[in-house]
Amino acid sequence: MPDPGLARRHALRRLAARLINGEIGPADLATDDWWETEVETVEERSFESLIPQCECCFEYTLGLDQRTWAAELRIAALALTASPPINPGC
Repeated sequence: MPDPGLARRHALRRLAARLINGEIGPADLATDDWWETEVETVEERSFESLIPQCECCFEYTLGLDQRTWAAELRIAALALTASPPINPGC
């Protein structure tokens, strides 16, 4: 089993894949404390930085309209899922 930090990074990658596959919507990302994830790659950082801390934070923390945010989030998710795996298990 990976350490909790590494497991969280793997989960972030799976979250991006679920978003791309349409299993979850952009608003569903604000249901966990993803902003506390210790990311290490540019792709992880780009995706994680677009996830609001809570549903009420969309307007206050993103500074983007919902359509622009959703498009940028999808682009970041695609980049993350296309990037090399961090370790076995992703």
